[in-house]
Amino acid sequence: MSLNNVVTAFLADDFRQRTTRSALPAGNPGSGGREAGAERRNLTASIAGAWARGASMAQDKAVSDPSATPVDTTVQCRLRAFDEMADAIWIVAADGCVRCHNLAAGQLQELRWCGAGRFGSMEEVVLLPELLARVGECGHDVSEYSLSDDQTQTPVTRNIGLEIRPHLGADGSIEHYVLHARDVSEEWWREQALHDRNIELERAYQKLKEAQNQLLQSEKMASIGQLAAGVAHEINNPIGYVHSNLGTLLTYVTALLALLDNYDRLVGSNPDLDPVILAQIDEQKRHFDFEFLQTDLPQLLAESREGIERVKKIVHDLRDFSRAGELDSNDWVLADLHQGLESTLNIVWNELKYKAEVIRDYGDLPRIRCLPSQLNQVFLNLLVNAGHAIAEHGRIDISTRLLDGEVCISIKDTGRGMSKEQIGRIFDPFFTTKPVGKGTGLGLSLSYSIISKHHGRIEVDSAPEQGSTFRVFLPIEAPGVEVEENL
Repeated sequence: MSLNNVVTAFLADDFRQRTTRSALPAGNPGSGGREAGAERRNLTASIAGAWARGASMAQDKAVSDPSATPVDTTVQCRLRAFDEMADAIWIVAADGCVRCHNLAAGQLQELRWCGAGRFGSMEEVVLLPELLARVGECGHDVSEYSLSDDQTQTPVTRNIGLEIRPHLGADGSIEHYVLHARDVSEEWWREQALHDRNIELERAYQKLKEAQNQLLQSEKMASIGQLAAGVAHEINNPIGYVHSNLGTLLTYVTALLALLDNYDRLVGSNPDLDPVILAQIDEQKRHFDFEFLQTDLPQLLAESREGIERVKKIVHDLRDFSRAGELDSNDWVLADLHQGLESTLNIVWNELKYKAEVIRDYGDLPRIRCLPSQLNQVFLNLLVNAGHAIAEHGRIDISTRLLDGEVCISIKDTGRGMSKEQIGRIFDPFFTTKPVGKGTGLGLSLSYSIISKHHGRIEVDSAPEQGSTFRVFLPIEAPGVEVEENL
């Protein structure tokens, strides 16, 4: 049998017996009824007096009526045990008036109660007609309340769990309510500490997960860098001698054309030559369009050499961009950001040249203390994202400025833009605005970590169908690092 049921059964029976035996004198039923009512009012007015009277009555019965001693002694033990309980118990009449309570309940009743958006005494917060009516309909209510003592200089807050159950009479009507409260402050603080610990663990897990993702991305980029550096090295060798040979060939062709020009002038100045041979030479000149060859062949070789120089520059930029191991390097150097931007543009030019016009607006920037390859990775991510945001053809503006002791690199596109909700999540790992299969959602997360490592920040301005602007702010002197000159 539960505690509430024991208390309810005992008090219901005890009230009936106590008020009947003590309040109805023989031969005067009407007067006894009035005295019984007065006794109930006395019980309601002071529960401490009620417990004292109950114990005294049990003692008197033990002296005057030996046959009643076992029963009343049992009642006295019940009252004492009930009063010494750590849990608080109230017996509340159907109209909301407190009939009785034990000592623990009396202590709680003196405090200020707070719960369900209400603050005040127990009567103002708990013993409300609408709440009791709801308990009567539902048959049960469990709530938590915070209690505080406003009379002390240092208010002590306690948290209790309160259970309310109605006690029904024989006719099915509610005779009274039983309120059972237990101090759950320690449990609440333990639960709160556990909750805080869970939050800390969740944050640590998210950081660990993010670090793992960035590590995987870094390892992937390092592997790609090693492969690209090897490929660039292998391409650079044949490109080098092709470039050199084209230069030599241009020199040879220029000399041969000069020699042929001298022969032509010699033939024209010598009328004694065989006319048949002269006719054959003239025919060959017309057949091969010698005059056009004289002008086009040097241009052709010059353009070929220029193309080889462009390939060589791309290979050089690729090698610099993806140098093996440099992505994870801690060697901070003084570097030129414009050079990094140009190298990155050469790498991603194939992604951009068919979709966007790239406008450069470079200001005067000092060399800054940084990890150049990591910043190149940031520029790469921002430029690729700008290109992907443009549906057909648009414009990408790249500008650099020195603002209040910081370097600002702005990359603006005329793409589809983003909503405020998307802006709030773009730096979260695995979040992407691209279609499924088009992005991993790690580029901006990695970029954010790199800029944070440089003690900088990234600001974003965007609106749907109005494009996006990413501004990267970097300090000129990153604190707490040693510098090597980037020659």
